[in-house]
Amino acid sequence: MIALSLLLVDISDALGFPVGVLGQISSFSSFLSIIMALTMSVLAVKYSHKLLMRVGLILTIVSIIGTSLSYNLTSMMILYSLSGIGFSMTLPMVATYIGVLYPAEGRTEVMGRLISMRSVASIIAPLITGYIVARSNWRLGFAAYSLAIAVLSLSLVSQRLPENELFKKKEGCNLDGLKAVLKNGSALAFLVAGSLATTPFMMIQVYNGSYLRQGFNLGVGRVSQLLPLTALFVTFGLLSSGYLVSKLSLKKVVYVSTLLSSVAYLAYFSGGFSLNIAIAYSLVGAFLTGIRLSTVSTLGLLQETRFRGSMMSLSAASNSLGGVIGAMIGGFAILKLGFSGLGLISSILGLVAGGIYILFVKDALTE
Repeated sequence: MIALSLLLVDISDALGFPVGVLGQISSFSSFLSIIMALTMSVLAVKYSHKLLMRVGLILTIVSIIGTSLSYNLTSMMILYSLSGIGFSMTLPMVATYIGVLYPAEGRTEVMGRLISMRSVASIIAPLITGYIVARSNWRLGFAAYSLAIAVLSLSLVSQRLPENELFKKKEGCNLDGLKAVLKNGSALAFLVAGSLATTPFMMIQVYNGSYLRQGFNLGVGRVSQLLPLTALFVTFGLLSSGYLVSKLSLKKVVYVSTLLSSVAYLAYFSGGFSLNIAIAYSLVGAFLTGIRLSTVSTLGLLQETRFRGSMMSLSAASNSLGGVIGAMIGGFAILKLGFSGLGLISSILGLVAGGIYILFVKDALTE
């Protein structure tokens, strides 16, 4: 996604399609990602988790190579979408393995380190991609970094990751995992809250740069210097989450970080503050978002422990849905209410999510 965002103009020039049209390949990939995540709730009961992870990584590799070799919009849309399918196969299984390999008290720290690597990638990937493109072309630039990481990941999963010993092909219906989650009131509340809490974060990701440019009349160069700070503070939050959980309960850290980040984003978009104060609020929100991203994944592992693969697959679908809704609602809010309206709506959704965590999601301190 980082490579696509950086190279969209180059790809547009090469293929002869407007940027707005090419941007829809990402939306199509997200849509298929949701469908695949729902399907994984069934596949995770029937097939080995390690096998599903490997297939997901293979699809990602095929997607990277195929997208970089595409010469028309149709092939690019189809091949790029394989990365969304691969993502929905790989990520839930990674979270499931954390639930299997680590004790409950250590999972938040591991999850924080894992997710923090995404923030590191968001800093490193554009630098490497830009360097390669400047010396070759967009096709090599698109594939080089991502392909190397995907191949390395597949190699490590195949050689170093043990089989999930708790995975056993159970007799009965392959829908057992899906049924178990749907019958679990706390798990359902967790999925709803996760979707709502993801929505404001997606609004920030998609529209933050536009707000800085239009709300404060900043140039592209200045904005490009400020945006990495958000990723940096998300990383700080991810790495701090384990310590906070050791001092407070897991559920409390989840709902407090959700509620406070919503207030911080409201102040950022709607407070009418000067640039420096507004950025300070956004960084506080980013720090709290990092804490939530790490701890909410750990909380999800404890909602339906018999069918963790199904639970985390549905959680991925819920988060993807929240991302799609966030981008859509955010655009509508800006058109009708401006950026202050964006801040108001995003904060309301976040506060509702926090309330659901408090009232309906079980306090999963023990399994």
